[in-house]
Amino acid sequence: MKPLIKVTGVPRSSLADWGEFAFIEALKKRLPPLSGGLRLGPGDDASWWLPDDAGGILTTADMLVAGVHFDLHYTTAASLGYKALAVNLSDLAAMGGKSGATAYLSLALPPTLEKRWLESFLDGFLGLAGTQRVQLAGGDTVRGRELVIAVTLNGQPAGCSPICRQGAMVGDDLYLSGWLGDSYLGLKLLQGRLAETAGREREAAYLRERHLCPQPRVSLGEKLGASGVVSAMLDVSDGLVADLGHLLVAAGGLGAQLEAERLPLSPAAGFFLHSGLVDYPRLLSGGEDYELLFTAPPAQRQAVAAASAAAGTAVTRIGRITAAAGVVFCHQGLKTALSGFGGYDHFRA
Repeated sequence: MKPLIKVTGVPRSSLADWGEFAFIEALKKRLPPLSGGLRLGPGDDASWWLPDDAGGILTTADMLVAGVHFDLHYTTAASLGYKALAVNLSDLAAMGGKSGATAYLSLALPPTLEKRWLESFLDGFLGLAGTQRVQLAGGDTVRGRELVIAVTLNGQPAGCSPICRQGAMVGDDLYLSGWLGDSYLGLKLLQGRLAETAGREREAAYLRERHLCPQPRVSLGEKLGASGVVSAMLDVSDGLVADLGHLLVAAGGLGAQLEAERLPLSPAAGFFLHSGLVDYPRLLSGGEDYELLFTAPPAQRQAVAAASAAAGTAVTRIGRITAAAGVVFCHQGLKTALSGFGGYDHFRA
């Protein structure tokens, strides 16, 4: 397969041919007029933002590095631009943030990068920004040997304060939005580590898309934040069990019980599971679903359902918080203590 970034020579219409300042000017022309609290955008030494006073400011940042977070042999420029923003939006959603964030995009770019590739990257980034009411306020560009993407978002909580990960209580219900394991399966298909079954091409295409273009649950996070009924929340980026472990540690060392029969699986993931091509441990430890994992008291089930309906995003009650430390997985009448599902660790990978 032809690589998307050439490593030798300078192709015609490359970034080196285009120039940094021409790129910045071209980017500025693609941005919509400033609105809301953003008073000064790209072009000066800093942006100027006057947010609403209530609730304070939420800030999140993520980096994506070629060869670590993505493989350019199967990741298109547009899907990478989309995902670079989506993973940050997921973090804001996990804090109960409301739509209408301000973004800062910084790029380390090989000079051999083709202009059309970068334009396609911006199509993906700015396309999602437009649908989620995100304004690009600034950033930076530098020359680099590898492609590095850094995104910072500023937003505000939908409620009086953000939803943190340390508030879970014994007896709370445990919820998961959307579907579990789609991104893991999509990645394995893209890597050629999972065989595509004849007659199941549509399911395979769906799973690959779920990995390349995850759906940040912005509306659900906003509705849950405004409801005031959620005790703790985070997004599933490292894997369900690993991120659940973060939530339990933050709550002071509590435990959780997961019900296998309640885990929400898409029809595509269900096919691979029931065909024996993947098992529960891999679905539980696979990351990058970017679904919301949260807790709420049983008395608030109706309020959670109302927030789910208002956002148009399904949520499933998958278990409960327990006093005994650790995660117990219940499947077909058997209870198994889960361990060794630490999720992705950048410095141990």
